[in-house]
Amino acid sequence: MVEPDDKPGSSVEQGDLFGPNNSVHRIVAAKGAKGAVKAAQTAILEPRPPSLPKALAGRMGRQIADTASSAIVREFEGTSEIGYSYSAWCTAGLPHRDQPRDQNWLIETDFARLLVRPGVRLRDDNSQEYVGVPFGSYARLLLIDWQTEALERGSREIHMGRSASAVVARLGINRGGPSNGKVAEQLERLASCTVDFSFGNDKKGVIVNQRLVDAFSYVGEPDPRSKKTAGSWSAWFSPRPSSTSCGGTPCWWTAPRCGT
Repeated sequence: MVEPDDKPGSSVEQGDLFGPNNSVHRIVAAKGAKGAVKAAQTAILEPRPPSLPKALAGRMGRQIADTASSAIVREFEGTSEIGYSYSAWCTAGLPHRDQPRDQNWLIETDFARLLVRPGVRLRDDNSQEYVGVPFGSYARLLLIDWQTEALERGSREIHMGRSASAVVARLGINRGGPSNGKVAEQLERLASCTVDFSFGNDKKGVIVNQRLVDAFSYVGEPDPRSKKTAGSWSAWFSPRPSSTSCGGTPCWWTAPRCGT
């Protein structure tokens, strides 16, 4: 873990620690995981504190700080590849386990509420079936991968690959076994679900509601070995975070590209 830097004359002073140009990683690098949480708990006592100390001082604050600390160590050791994620995912995320396919997912934190609504698969005979909300580490890896590519390439169009195996290899996951099917399932769930981020309360707040993917195309044919459809995927991602989330500019959080 990163050791705290509380020495007098530190390059990051308390007044600038949670400034608009700072990030979780920079704060943890300066103060250590424990020191970052402690500083955040002090900062939220001030009038109208920014969103960053609210997240670090909340119930998930220590976990966020520890994750950032681990990422810094891996980056220093050269064992990780940096990815990017919208900062709101740090305060409210997808479920770890599968939910009933027709059930919404709601999580509430000290800073935000997240509502995820499952998409519907429309069959050739016009029958409809819920596909369920995305969940687990594969869904999180796909989100980080999409956001990273959209930000680095400056394009919302993302070609995932010609097969489930190609997508798995893209994410750095060992191919074979059940991984291919699980990743393909999370792809469909992410592409068809709708997410609502709510900040504030019943009297005043901001709600960001949109699909993660504006549109997606797929080309597939039955796989005689598994009796399932396999083919290529392309998606038009929607990386449009709320302009009010971080002082008037979209706010992003760096994360390990291959991790939980």
